[in-house]
Amino acid sequence: MSRKVDVETVDAVRRRLAVEVPAEEVSAELERAYADLARAAKVRGFRPGRVPRHVLDRMFGDRVRADVFTRIIQHSYAEILQEQQIEAVGPPEIITEQAKPGEALRYSVTVEVMPDVVVRDYGALEVERPLLPVSEEDVDGFIERLRQAAAQLHPLADDAAAERGHVVVIDYTAQLEGREVGRGQGREIELGAHGFPREFDEQLTGVTRGAVLDFAVTYAADHAAAELAGKTVQFHVTVRGLFRKELPALDDEFAKDHGDCSTLSELRQRGRQQLEAEAARHADDAVRRAVVERLARDADIPIPRALVERRTEALVDEVLHDWQQRRIRPQSESVARSRLRDELAPQAQQQVKIGLLLNAIARQEGITVSDADLDARIASLATQAGSASERVRAIYQDATARDQLRTRMLQSGAIDLVVGRARITTIEQRPIVAEAGENG
Repeated sequence: MSRKVDVETVDAVRRRLAVEVPAEEVSAELERAYADLARAAKVRGFRPGRVPRHVLDRMFGDRVRADVFTRIIQHSYAEILQEQQIEAVGPPEIITEQAKPGEALRYSVTVEVMPDVVVRDYGALEVERPLLPVSEEDVDGFIERLRQAAAQLHPLADDAAAERGHVVVIDYTAQLEGREVGRGQGREIELGAHGFPREFDEQLTGVTRGAVLDFAVTYAADHAAAELAGKTVQFHVTVRGLFRKELPALDDEFAKDHGDCSTLSELRQRGRQQLEAEAARHADDAVRRAVVERLARDADIPIPRALVERRTEALVDEVLHDWQQRRIRPQSESVARSRLRDELAPQAQQQVKIGLLLNAIARQEGITVSDADLDARIASLATQAGSASERVRAIYQDATARDQLRTRMLQSGAIDLVVGRARITTIEQRPIVAEAGENG
């Protein structure tokens, strides 16, 4: 028995299948369903397996027919996609048009598919490479961060009062609108170092060891944690200790002890080299971002809605996981999810578009990632993970995780290719204090 299938191209990312399943196939499936039901049904007045068909039909007919029609549609739909070599990227929209016993089953399915993307004019993009020059002030900052990391903490007297420059060790809980949004134990806060909001320093200035405080802090409207932005948080704080920070002298001995260098001058030179290398990496990363942004800006391609929705949910999950790690609990997760979906949907749309473009370039240029390439990358990731190396290897035993990594490698290769062909002009930016490379 052959099914009738008509395939219609609705647009660049949608296909519509009109399907007719022969009446004989439908009747055979119904007979099998009633036979299975007759063996299992328990009806008062009849022995198992002896319930007449008309009784079964009267008692269970609607459910049997609904189950059979649903099963036929699901099975035939999956087979037809394979036969027609259609790769759906999202759930189908199914409309049942005729479903009656003794007649053909007719239904239509609309599915989203990957668009056929062709990228042009990416061979010689013009982009700027913004390079931050390293100043003496930057090197000073590098050395000072090393010095701060090597500082010794000395306990203050029991009756000492905290002042600017002291380190206060606290336990705390934070509540927003009656629910806990944060908790910490043994948290070190250097007064005046801007590690917490300014109000925190003000409340802790003058405290002594053992003090218990309750106060409110209003977070800035542009605070990084959206759930706290513009909100007033109630803190309960217990002061566990007060310490004086003692910084080591900046001399050749410091360079030997904390920089593996013979002299302070040599340590400064090494610091400059590290900062310059970091600045070059930032500049190269900026070029890669600029190339990707140019590709996305210049290309107008169809984007499957299902891919955007899937990416949006992934971004929402990432935000909620980050909140959970930081003990931020939204008052209503469903409300938070809905708001985050609206906020993150444009970002998801852009990410999906970029992925489609990079995949197309990789295909057009014949870029491939072999199993050996993939295994080498996994080995590198495992090595970088240190003590968590076995966990990393276990993650990539999963076929889906391997496919996702392969895709990222293909896309990275596409970016490398476009960057390699781009016309890049290095532009020096105004000097700023670099923030990386302070660990020597």
